[in-house]
Amino acid sequence: MASVQEAVLSPDNAPEVGVRVTSTLLLYFERCYGSERLAGIWSKYDFSLSLQYLRVPTNFISLRFLERLADALVKESGDPSFMRNAGVFMATPQALGFVYYMLRAFGTPEMGYRKSIDFAPSYNRVGRFEIESVARDRLVMAYRSQVPEHNRHICELRMGQFASFPTIWGLPPAEVHESQCQVNGADSCRYHLKWMEPLPSWGRYMGLVLGVVSGMGASLLGLGHRGFTVTALALAGVSLGSWLDLRREMRRKDEALNEQAKGMMGSLEELQQRYDEIFRTNLQLEDRVTVRTRELIDTNARLETALAKQKELDRIKSEFFDNVSHELRTPLTLILLTLDSLIQRTSELSPAVLQHLDTMNRSASRLLRLINNLLDLAQMEAGKTRLRYEPLEMHGFLSSLMVPFRVMAERKGVALQLEGTAVSSVHVDVPRLESVFQNLVSNALKFTTQGGVTIRVSEDDTWVHVEVRDTGSGIATQDIPVIFDRFAQADSSGTRRFGGSGIGLALVKETLELHAGGIDVSSELGKGSSFHVRLPKGTAHVREDLRAATEGEERLRPIRRSDLTSLLSTSAPVASGAVEVLPESAEAEASPDAPRVLLVEDEPEIRAFLRGVLRPYYRLLEATNGEEGLKLARDERPDLIISDVMMPVMSGIQMLEALRSIPETLEVPIILLTARQEVDAKVEGLSMGANDYLAKPFSPREMLARIEAQLRLRDAAVRAAENERLAATGLLTSGFAHEVRNPLNGLMNALAPLRESLTHGTPDPAMAVAMLDLIEECGGRIRHLAEGLLSFVRTGTKAMAVDLGSSLDASLEALSWRLPPDMKVERDYRCPDPVWSDPGSLNQVWVNLLDNAVRAVSKEGQVKVSTVREGGDAVVSIIDNGVGIKREHMERLFQPFFSTRDAGEGTGLGLALCQRIVLQQGGRIRVFSEFGKGTRVEVRLPLNVDPDRVLPPLLSESRPRPPHWST
Repeated sequence: MASVQEAVLSPDNAPEVGVRVTSTLLLYFERCYGSERLAGIWSKYDFSLSLQYLRVPTNFISLRFLERLADALVKESGDPSFMRNAGVFMATPQALGFVYYMLRAFGTPEMGYRKSIDFAPSYNRVGRFEIESVARDRLVMAYRSQVPEHNRHICELRMGQFASFPTIWGLPPAEVHESQCQVNGADSCRYHLKWMEPLPSWGRYMGLVLGVVSGMGASLLGLGHRGFTVTALALAGVSLGSWLDLRREMRRKDEALNEQAKGMMGSLEELQQRYDEIFRTNLQLEDRVTVRTRELIDTNARLETALAKQKELDRIKSEFFDNVSHELRTPLTLILLTLDSLIQRTSELSPAVLQHLDTMNRSASRLLRLINNLLDLAQMEAGKTRLRYEPLEMHGFLSSLMVPFRVMAERKGVALQLEGTAVSSVHVDVPRLESVFQNLVSNALKFTTQGGVTIRVSEDDTWVHVEVRDTGSGIATQDIPVIFDRFAQADSSGTRRFGGSGIGLALVKETLELHAGGIDVSSELGKGSSFHVRLPKGTAHVREDLRAATEGEERLRPIRRSDLTSLLSTSAPVASGAVEVLPESAEAEASPDAPRVLLVEDEPEIRAFLRGVLRPYYRLLEATNGEEGLKLARDERPDLIISDVMMPVMSGIQMLEALRSIPETLEVPIILLTARQEVDAKVEGLSMGANDYLAKPFSPREMLARIEAQLRLRDAAVRAAENERLAATGLLTSGFAHEVRNPLNGLMNALAPLRESLTHGTPDPAMAVAMLDLIEECGGRIRHLAEGLLSFVRTGTKAMAVDLGSSLDASLEALSWRLPPDMKVERDYRCPDPVWSDPGSLNQVWVNLLDNAVRAVSKEGQVKVSTVREGGDAVVSIIDNGVGIKREHMERLFQPFFSTRDAGEGTGLGLALCQRIVLQQGGRIRVFSEFGKGTRVEVRLPLNVDPDRVLPPLLSESRPRPPHWST
């Protein structure tokens, strides 16, 4: 262990590995990639040792430095085999120098391996080699390092160096295999080497000896000069011996090639056999694939049929739940409304009757809770659940949630405690989370007869935890895995003491999973249970596919019986402020000046009950379906309409759509009354133009309060529209005052000379006549201006032909006093056809639009007014080159009380009123604008209109207030 620590802490020039090892790496890299790139690597990696240091053979480096150098060279070369190839490069004259030629002349591969191992301690001081076995052309060696290596780069370098030795003699590299490695956890690295031995070159030497001996013998026999014969025969012997050596080498190579060829032929035969087997297997597979494909096609067809049936069953099931909810809630609504009405009359009923009523009320409340739970589960199963995420602090939330449960705990004589402090907020759907903890706390109290229930709130870095622990009867071990299943009971025997539908905990679990949370339970029979709820912190779990489509969904959530009970029991003030109890007499009638309410309901019992609730305060009109309601609404024009949704002949949604397409009923408030509580259904109704949505069962006082709120909102809108009309009239009267000032001054100035000419001692008839002419002219001008103003603001109920050019000119003339002298107003009238409309209302539209255009441009700006006919419409365009409208404001232009002007410079009702007038006259209005470049307002009015039709009044008269309304 000490040696390892020393190696880790040793400097880069520690005497561990000789630079002879690195010389091969550097030479090979320079040969392949150049010396400049090698120098660039040195500057890039900022090595502590220089290149010059590594070129001195007697220097040493640490093993860690060698590993860093190897990592850098492998990374920069991009060659995963770089270390092996660099090791093979060691057996070159550049790397070995004179040793290369000595080994080639006098050595063998085995000698090279042995000498390399013998000299290893001189260049490697952190490990040692050991030869385990050696044969003629085989060798097994082991290497053990005192310092563990971090990767296999050094192993690859060693194997390349071992493989390079036979290449000194022109032989192929040795085969090197590593059977185990220290890097992989072995005690040593073990290498298996196999090489080809070089053939001995005795032929040339024997030929030399024989040639010399033959030459000397020939010279002794007198066959020639000694020097010549010896030299010639020696060369001939060397040549012959070299030929014999070469011949043996060629035979050896032929044998090796033949062996390779035989091996290749064997491999080819084996490959052919494998190919034949694969071919046969492929045919079998193709046959099996064909069979399986047919089976899959048949299975897919059956699955598609089953899926279609399942979809149809799901559709039928959804329709069944809708119908069942309507059919169950309709009688349940009647029961609950009747009970609410009777319970409020406590002074008239005996205690026994009140007790029976209370029992009935609790049973009906339990039935409503079961229906709501079933519908919630059905929505989750159908994937229709939508969540309205908002931050919630759990400790404060549970504190308020426990208030009604404390009464139940005191009645049972058990303790109910909340432990913990405020924690981080979680993003959840509050109404659904309220249902989760209502289920958990009510279950804990239900099964606890002594001891208490403790709710503990805590948090960690990821979750907010809530634990509901009780000391009740507990849950058997075999029942714990199924308690969160739908319709499962922890005690399924016929003698169980506590009732339940078995869907409460299933609803809890699925609701928490929708919030990316979870719930766990631990329990011991007879000692109590603990439910552990966890909710994720932050917003990473928020799913956009589950987010509610509208921000107003909170008020559209299903109304629970607890909401109604709270509303009725706490005597909370309602919107009207005076309707506190239902009428005591069903024969009470509303006053003659009370608002008229149209009630559209197909169920006779519900209609009769609502009649009794509404009759004391409103004049009622009744219809039994949407078609009758539509006819009554068009003929009678009630102040408000209350309609059921699901009705025969014509549904409430269809009636609503028809009413919103008729100018006469465009502004009538409509409250939809239904047993369907799905958010999609409510959003559909509100998007079609409903003003409010009331879900069955409901509180009568809540319904009266909502009616009151809608009628007050209508009154407020009427007053606001009247104020806007008065503002436009004030604009015109200001212009009238400006224009009438000059003729009025002339008239007053002419009266004094006229008086003098008539009362003077010598009357002057000529002066009197001249002054009378001037007075008549000024009076005529004043009368002309007054009639123009009166006709401009007068409204009527009969449509008349209105020339658009004259109407626009009159509006421009009325606003002429507002126009700067340098402002240009261009007129281009190309629609000679008149439109049938109310001229006063139409003039108000032009005044509002032209006033907006004048305010938007500068003193030298330009306003263009044009008319043109397009098909059956007359198109009026008012264009200015003013400041324009920002993109984010475009969608809100026609919203009441929205204005782009500074505070105090406008009411924000002008464009809303213009849109209302144009829509009532069957047209439409659009605004096109680019910020900084101007605005174009386009008004389309129909030309082909029945001239005898009666126009609806723009502003209905303010309704009289019934006596019970507070002011």
